Amino acid sequence: MLDFDVVVIGTGMAGQPAASWCAKAGKRVAIVDALPYGGTCMLRGCDPKRVMVEAAYVVDRAAPLLGQGIDRVPHIDWRALQARKRSFTDPVPQSIEESFKRIGIEMLHGEAHIVGDGGLEVDGKRLWAENVVIATGARPRDLAFPGADLLTTSTQFLDLYELPKRIAFVGGGYIAFEFAGLAARSGAKVSILHAGDHALEGFDPDLADMLVENYRGIGVDVVLNARVGSVQKAHDGLEVTSEAGTFEADLVVHAAGRVPDVERLRLDDADVRYGPHGVEVDETMRSITNPRFFAAGDAASIGLPLTPVASRQGAIAARNILGESVAFDGTVTPSVVFAEPPLASVGLREADIGPGAGGVEVVFNDTRDWFTSRRLAQAHSGSKVLVDKRSGLILGAHVLGACAEELINLFALTMRHGIDRDGLRELLTDYPTVSSDLQYMV
Repeated sequence: MLDFDVVVIGTGMAGQPAASWCAKAGKRVAIVDALPYGGTCMLRGCDPKRVMVEAAYVVDRAAPLLGQGIDRVPHIDWRALQARKRSFTDPVPQSIEESFKRIGIEMLHGEAHIVGDGGLEVDGKRLWAENVVIATGARPRDLAFPGADLLTTSTQFLDLYELPKRIAFVGGGYIAFEFAGLAARSGAKVSILHAGDHALEGFDPDLADMLVENYRGIGVDVVLNARVGSVQKAHDGLEVTSEAGTFEADLVVHAAGRVPDVERLRLDDADVRYGPHGVEVDETMRSITNPRFFAAGDAASIGLPLTPVASRQGAIAARNILGESVAFDGTVTPSVVFAEPPLASVGLREADIGPGAGGVEVVFNDTRDWFTSRRLAQAHSGSKVLVDKRSGLILGAHVLGACAEELINLFALTMRHGIDRDGLRELLTDYPTVSSDLQYMV
């Protein structure tokens, strides 16, 4: 039996800092993964997605200016784009392993299972650890309808060598909107089939509706109240049956959400309680039922399922293992959908304050006539900011438009450090830039 101070299960953005912090502090550390080292963000999510979506942004910037100084819209070469993406992802596993080797982390490859309190088994090898960090990320949600096995995952979509002509996305969240825009700008006929009344349900519905309108304008068929009942093979592809009708596609992509990937670990053997949101932990990332176990990132029950959250939580878990007392605070966590244009959010939404909250002012702006949107020929953009009337503090901010992913970080900064509305209004910014709009959004 191999004996360690800490075993980390998962090599993504939560597992990497957890293992590194402990190893650099002199702990005997092992890390385990059944997949190539690097995790979802670096290999199958954020990074490759953003590299590929960037090509769609180029088309999206050029298309509205056709005939206004631009004589043609660029064409996306899907194979060349795939090659560029692989130039980012292919070196990752070796690079991660080399970095682990330099600081003395024992690396294991295979499926990990819990065997009693502190015991693990990895492909026949038995391990024992004083502490275990669960950083296994998330997996696509199981779908119950007939033909669910015919769906393509987001990972498989990112690896497509050829882009099919007709693509349907089941679900209307992050994955659907980010990949649908890319596919549409690459020449595919695209549908998004969403079960609810509003797409992108975690975001402001007014701005999400604007984004839906924009997608319909570029040829993406966004269908709401379209719960899928079945998928089956047809003579020339796949047939999707939904509450809103039947759709034909060459490829159907699972975009109906992800869930913590923890059930396969056999956590019950160590009395580690978990639920639909992951391992139940306190603010130190420690299991509430077994103090020797920690969880971080998408595998943990607290915090949004985002890369920066995973990285922060992995480091917090390690620091508490090392004897510090550190708590995770996710109250100001910005998030973004890299759609066309991007949609971003931080803090409270209008629905969170309720109808009787008279102390909150909601400042809504349709910004499509603002100079920033006009110079980019952007047809849909807007902002919504929630301000405490008494203190002037920003309680929440929501932005749709060019560089929304950067603007939302500025809003997060003001919220984190207590800069009020007057402080934002007095801010001198470079002009003409997107961030110069900030003072007018409040």
